[in-house]
Amino acid sequence: MTDRRRSDDYKQISGYIPLDLALEFKSICARLGISQSDAIEEMTQEWIAKKTGSLAKKTQAPKTIADLVQANMAKLKRCGVKNLQALAKGEVLPTPGDFAIITSALAIPEEERKQIWQETFKISVYHDAKGVKLYKDSGGVKEDECEYS
Repeated sequence: MTDRRRSDDYKQISGYIPLDLALEFKSICARLGISQSDAIEEMTQEWIAKKTGSLAKKTQAPKTIADLVQANMAKLKRCGVKNLQALAKGEVLPTPGDFAIITSALAIPEEERKQIWQETFKISVYHDAKGVKLYKDSGGVKEDECEYS
């Protein structure tokens, strides 16, 4: 995950809000397991969308599952998918079920889901009667097999 303090892609913002609001905000973030930075980023995007009628400009569409999870960590923490930190770092891959939960929660269209899945696995795809089988590219050796449904 990006170290936001040292990244040129992030900027600190600050402001003053009533004490009771600040305490409630911190409590809810802790209870949900969401970083305050992720919550503020989500709220800022929603506020900008509300004020301008459009979404905050994203730098680039996510290409892999790790990119997708990293960009949407706050929303996904409420969906019950485990290992989000490891998924965001690309240390582990989601099960097909978790991938379905992630992409459904984020309303990712089917074609984009397939592209993200394929980019993540760098796979070769072939169709058969059971669906699409995906293989991790390892120089012609089948390391892992899972079915995308």
